[in-house]
Amino acid sequence: MSKAHRGTGLRKTANHGRGECPICKTKNIKVVYEYDLDGKKVMICKFCKAHLKNKARLEKPAAAPAAAEAPAAEAPAEAQA
Repeated sequence: MSKAHRGTGLRKTANHGRGECPICKTKNIKVVYEYDLDGKKVMICKFCKAHLKNKARLEKPAAAPAAAEAPAAEAPAEAQA
């Protein structure tokens, strides 16, 4: 399996992939993951990538149950009529 974010692949990049993360402002950290920030492609750190992914994962299901509850609320009203 490929290990693109360590070793030989990073030696080809500037400063071996290290820099300052534009999101968390941590310095001298590996910034090797592409992210679209305000319409620009930027490189972010592993921790910010995981945080953004988990944040999106938690927000997505929150909208789905609200839509599922609306038809359930209407069903008892029809059953009583």
